[in-house]
Amino acid sequence: MADWKELPRKLIAQLKKYKYAVLVFMIGIALLLLPIGKTSKSSEETPREETQSDEEYLRSMEERLAALLSQINGAGEVQVMLTMQTGSRTEYQFDTQVSSDTDGTENRSSEERKTVILSEGSAYDKAAVSAVRYPQFQGALIVCEGADHPAVRLDLIHAVSALTGLNSSRITVVKLK
Repeated sequence: MADWKELPRKLIAQLKKYKYAVLVFMIGIALLLLPIGKTSKSSEETPREETQSDEEYLRSMEERLAALLSQINGAGEVQVMLTMQTGSRTEYQFDTQVSSDTDGTENRSSEERKTVILSEGSAYDKAAVSAVRYPQFQGALIVCEGADHPAVRLDLIHAVSALTGLNSSRITVVKLK
């Protein structure tokens, strides 16, 4: 029984003897628990990967649309082709400084625009993004087995219009042979 009562005293004595080693160990554990690097996307980043090209984005949209449209009752096998009106655009944040000089008869003004740079340390800087515009579609062609049924045709046009923002005059539905 006496050993159990002595144990806390012996432990405290050992901790005092090795207090610096214990301190370094505790700091190491604390550093391991801290998040390192980018663990979540910031609000400036786009939902799609920045490395994905417009062509890859277009192909993935066509595949996703074809898979989704084939689920419509009566559509059967579906193939989709989309065309783009504009590619994706990144708009950067600018600081604008306007100055004007008035000297009696003539008014002069000048405007200076500088891109805002975000610094994430001494080795990495990037421009502040104010908006990212996704590609805009120009038209859609849907080739499917059930295109000869007006109800299926209408369902396909409404679905593609809702998902791409195209109006019905820019969507063509034809029968798959």
